[in-house]
Formats: sequence, C-alpha cells, structure tokens
Amino acid sequence: MLTIKDLSVRYPTGTLALDGVSLSLAAGEFVAIVGPSGCGKSTLLKVAAGLLAPTEGSVAKTSDHIGFVFQDPTLLPWRSVRKNVELIGELRGMSRDDRQKAATEAIAKVGLSDFAQDRPSTLSGGMRMRASLARTLITRPELMLFDEPFGALDELTRAKLCDDVQTLFVADQFAGLLVTHSISEAVYLAERVLVMTDRPGRFAGEVPVPFDYPRPPDIRYTPEFAKTTAGVYSLLQPPSTSEDGK
Repeated sequence: MLTIKDLSVRYPTGTLALDGVSLSLAAGEFVAIVGPSGCGKSTLLKVAAGLLAPTEGSVAKTSDHIGFVFQDPTLLPWRSVRKNVELIGELRGMSRDDRQKAATEAIAKVGLSDFAQDRPSTLSGGMRMRASLARTLITRPELMLFDEPFGALDELTRAKLCDDVQTLFVADQFAGLLVTHSISEAVYLAERVLVMTDRPGRFAGEVPVPFDYPRPPDIRYTPEFAKTTAGVYSLLQPPSTSEDGK
C-alpha cells in the first residue's frame, strides 16, 4: 500500500527533519510510529500523504484513496456534524445522494447519529474527533493516516476512541499508519511499532505486537502487553554512558 525508500526531508530553514528513512505498509496492515518530540514523525506522515515533498528518496502508493486524521478536528464551526462530514464528498464531486448516504453511514459508525444536526461548539472534544473520523471515512479510504489525533483528550476519552479506531479498522480493513507519543496506544492499535530517534529522525528499531484483532480493552493490563510496551520503551532510550567512558 505504501513504500518509502531512503527518505530525507530538509526544511528551507536548513533543519534536517528526516534522514534515510525507509518503511513499507501492506494492505490491511496497521503500523504505529513513536519517537521523541520533534523527531519528524508528523513530517513523515505529511510526505506519505503527499502534503510535503521529500528532499531525497521516493514514496510510492498503490491507492489514491487516502484519509488523513489531523491532531485537531478542524471542523467548520458554522456547519453541522452532517455538513462537516459531507464536506470531503462535496470537494471530491460526489453527488448529493451519494454523499448524504455515505455521511449517514460514517456518522453511525462513529456513534454520532443522535448529534448529526449539532454544530461543533456543542460537542465534547471526543465527539468532535469522532466527527473528524467520520468525515475521513466518507470516501472509504484504503489508507488511513493518523497524526496524533487523540493527544489533546483526557485519558478515558482517548482510550474509548482507540477502541473506536480498532473497530473501524477491523470492519473496513484499511491500511493504517499512526503517529503517536503514547506507547500504550501504539501497542494497542498496531501490528508493529516503529521507533524513531531524535532529530534528524531515523528508525532505531521495530517491535512486533503479538496480539490478534479484535483486541479487548483489558489486554492493556496483561503481562504480555507490558512486555511489549517495555520493548518499545527500551528503543526510545539513548544508550547510557558513564563519565569515565566505560
């Protein structure tokens, strides 16, 4: 679904954000990327989406049906939930009947059917993010890119939205690439977790996640889950050195 080879990105300021990054994402696979703040995770996602051109390297995708869920819901405040969800369909030239039907289905999938006529200002943060998810789902993307979408939410809401994303992934079988600061979130959702170094971002390693889908919420409290998160955390730690160099 997505192949990135020897990717480097240098911004006009001279900052080298990514250096020699390669990854592949198969159809129907869910992969998470974690790393320190400022290591280039979001930059990598923008390149994958075609929103940013690489300085070096190549990006190949087998589908143009791509959904992008941003850190902020980015809903239009003067539109209802339904009209916000229909927006992508409008921009892509879907007929009114098709986009209304697709919006109804997408809104139902994220549990907002009773709030379809409400405006964003009346919704909680979690509900606004669900509306953002529904808007992305309306075109039935084959590749979903998630840029730290739940970072501003409280822990309970964040956990529930992770459950929702997993349900959508199992039902729709899209390929998913998630950028997150949460190791637990990455392990809960992904089949493998890629760990990035500090800037310029490179991959320090990969941790496979040994759980089948669907994953029950209480899997987070099992010894195997703790072991897997510890494996990710260990790759995030820089090598320790003593003062005498030993």
